[in-house]
Amino acid sequence: MAGAPYGNKNAEKWTLRKATMLFNDAIDLSNEIETYYIKVNDKAVEVRGYTYDFIGEIARELGTFHEIFEHLAKRFPALQRLRNELNNNIQSNCYSNTKKGIIREATGIVNLKSNWKWRDRADVTSDDKEIKVIPTTIVFTKPTNEQ
Repeated sequence: MAGAPYGNKNAEKWTLRKATMLFNDAIDLSNEIETYYIKVNDKAVEVRGYTYDFIGEIARELGTFHEIFEHLAKRFPALQRLRNELNNNIQSNCYSNTKKGIIREATGIVNLKSNWKWRDRADVTSDDKEIKVIPTTIVFTKPTNEQ
């Protein structure tokens, strides 16, 4: 039997060609720039910034969901470079828009931390892994003069 059974609504619909087109459309959207007006000292200042700085916005614009990009990159390893380009664009867009005041700082920081694993500082103690406590018994001896 070739392909999914007739009437199967769960069959994979993505081909490498369609997936590549989706990634290219997403990358094009991630490069879009528009004009924003931000308030500085009670005056509106014109600032150029990126239209999209969150992968979910791009996915919605394309009529899909954000997890599809990871799924397709795993299904078609040839798309890894496009996935990396898209992720890098979105991450740098968020940073740039936050730096320019287009996005409020708190929102930008939350986005970068939750979606891109940014941290305030490196965790050099456990590398973000669970710390297992090993019970030990410490025996003290009285020092002698012979040491």
